Amino acid sequence: MRYIISALFLVLIAAAAYWFFFRPAPLPPEATFRDEFALVLKDYDGNDVSLAEYSGTVLVVYLFASWCPYCGDEMRSLAALKARYADRVTILAVNRAEPAIEAKAYTDALLLTDLVYLLDPDDSLYKQIGGYAMPETVFITARGEVLYHQRGPIQVSALEEKLRELVGE
Repeated sequence: MRYIISALFLVLIAAAAYWFFFRPAPLPPEATFRDEFALVLKDYDGNDVSLAEYSGTVLVVYLFASWCPYCGDEMRSLAALKARYADRVTILAVNRAEPAIEAKAYTDALLLTDLVYLLDPDDSLYKQIGGYAMPETVFITARGEVLYHQRGPIQVSALEEKLRELVGE
């Protein structure tokens, strides 16, 4: 009986941990990305890139780090989907507070060219969106509305579903 109770307790703990880390983020009414468009990030050459440049476009903002165990595979999936949706969506892959040389080495090793790579040296975007998991994926309409915010890993099928919804398919 003691083993059964212990096993049930462990299952309960595992279920609670799964729910905490992988549940969809609740969106406040009329969640927007408008404040985030005021942020200025860096490109790999150290140039300032205002997120306002992307206002009015359909966006997927993907926050990643080289230490994230899911990020490489998810970025490959994003690049494949970007190839499918071409000019209908822009995918910003934003590195979280790592040195440029480290972030670039990581993305160069992935051999992906369809994503726009940006650096967030102060982790300001992650803080602005209320990030608490890795990776974070935010789907934004051309009107600047947050369609969906995934905290933690996202299944390829969910990624495809949200992109179809985002581009109006």
